[in-house]
Amino acid sequence: SIHYLQKSGSVWKGSPTSKTNLNLYCNPCGTDGLKKLAHGFCQDCKEHLCKNCVQHHRRSRSSRKHVLINKYDMALHQTTVDVNADMITDNCTNHKDKLLEFYCNNHKTVSCKVCVTLEHKQCIVDFIPEGFGNVSSELINLNKKMEVLIKKCENNIIKAVAASKRLEQSNRKVNEDISLFRKEINAYLDQMESMMIKETEAIINAANYKLENIKDACEKLAEEVKRSQSFLNDLNKTNEQNKLFIEMKNVGPRLMTLESEEIQIVKDIMAYDDIQFDRNQKLLDQLKNKKNFGTILTYGKPLADTEICMRYKRSLNVKFPSDENQSDVFGAVTISATHMILADYGNKKIKTVNIATGTQVSEETLSSAPFDVIRLPQNKLAVALLKEKCIQIMSYTDTSLSSDRRIDVGEKCVCLAYCQDKLVVGCNYTPGKLVILDLEGNIIQSFCTPGLFDGPKKIVISRDEKFMYVSDYCFLEGYGKCMKIDWQGNVVQSFADQGYVGPNGLQELEDGTLLVCFYSSHKIVRLSNSFKKCEILGLEKINLCYPKAVTYSERSHKLYVSCSSEQGRGSNDTIKVFNVR
Repeated sequence: SIHYLQKSGSVWKGSPTSKTNLNLYCNPCGTDGLKKLAHGFCQDCKEHLCKNCVQHHRRSRSSRKHVLINKYDMALHQTTVDVNADMITDNCTNHKDKLLEFYCNNHKTVSCKVCVTLEHKQCIVDFIPEGFGNVSSELINLNKKMEVLIKKCENNIIKAVAASKRLEQSNRKVNEDISLFRKEINAYLDQMESMMIKETEAIINAANYKLENIKDACEKLAEEVKRSQSFLNDLNKTNEQNKLFIEMKNVGPRLMTLESEEIQIVKDIMAYDDIQFDRNQKLLDQLKNKKNFGTILTYGKPLADTEICMRYKRSLNVKFPSDENQSDVFGAVTISATHMILADYGNKKIKTVNIATGTQVSEETLSSAPFDVIRLPQNKLAVALLKEKCIQIMSYTDTSLSSDRRIDVGEKCVCLAYCQDKLVVGCNYTPGKLVILDLEGNIIQSFCTPGLFDGPKKIVISRDEKFMYVSDYCFLEGYGKCMKIDWQGNVVQSFADQGYVGPNGLQELEDGTLLVCFYSSHKIVRLSNSFKKCEILGLEKINLCYPKAVTYSERSHKLYVSCSSEQGRGSNDTIKVFNVR
């Protein structure tokens, strides 16, 4: 059957096999509520047309080439269309009395007949009732897209909640850093105040000492003048004129000398008449300017599937005047936004360095050269001492270092990691092994499967604490590999490439990607969770000579890499600082 929706809502029926009983009406006129018998049928538009509409159809530029069927044959050529009363229910916003019956594929909009005639003459337009056959498949596709978007939104909500928690943690860290910075400033101000007070006391003491000498000199000068004066007066009373004349001639020059001394005494007294404090107005002006106290920086978390940029900022020379030998930094760890601790193998020292000024704050000389250093809870450090086959536990603050106790391992300790009151120790060479201890030194587990390790250089525990990352320098193979290992000693992922030789330092970023220092290839590589190389920008023009140790500050988003200051020098005497974006 043939059904066409008229404005009145009534339906006219006809059979394509019966010409006599068929009453077909003009579709365009029907949209205006007019009931005109069809005089023809357009095969292109799939519409019945009255006599006037047929003539207009032939004259119109957009339809003059359409195929028109006369009124006697049109029933045999028409296309069956079923239209329900709810198919077209919306009215056009521009033409309130017209229904939205057409869809413009060019502009992706629905329109009424008037809009199509006026604005979409050159467009590809579909009659909506005829397109209902594709609605179900299109709806399925739309639903799929909607489901994907809903899941993304739900994931974004989870990420937003996690980001909010990270912001709370960052807020606490920022407040701690501000308080710490304020304490440091107060400490410097207290120190400067004490120095100024001591300097004032020294000046006063020196001035008083000189004034005491002036008083003694004045007393002696006055006594001498009084004696001369008394002697002259006595000669005058006894009328010893000759002696008086001679004495007067002797006293005259001496009196002139004493008068000069008195003038100098007056000058000396005036020099110590007053002292004043001259303010450092520039310092006060700097403190008045809130920007000089510091700035609050915001950073976006880098995503694992996007590139990151490492922008070189500066280099710190970590060979200090107290060092007898060339510095060689095997391990590094940040303890605050402003301080880091270095394991200096060349000088057998653990050093605390002020990152902002590049100066050494404290140092502790050890009994043998340290291979690695890591942080433990409660301001403790663990230091790997290879030759003595032990771990040195130390205490630290921003300004001091001290040795506490030792944990004997019985194996050559190369590198360390900490997780849930356990120490993971990379030991020995060819073959290497991992030993897991408690903090009392009791062995919990060890991994020494043949061929698993050759020479572990660095261990990092993943953020979710499910895996261990190990850089293994393979002496026999000549290039080395990085491994992702579970707590049963199974290799989950690995990365090995002959273009990258000598893996050493490791650092996991917030996004779960891993930075690897390849010592002999002078490169840093970023690995994804699946241990595939991913993008890292900014290092193309940076000269990285023998990168070994690496540490990262999440507070400042700065990366610190120990390198050699020049090509050909094997010792790592420089820390290169990078901003990570």
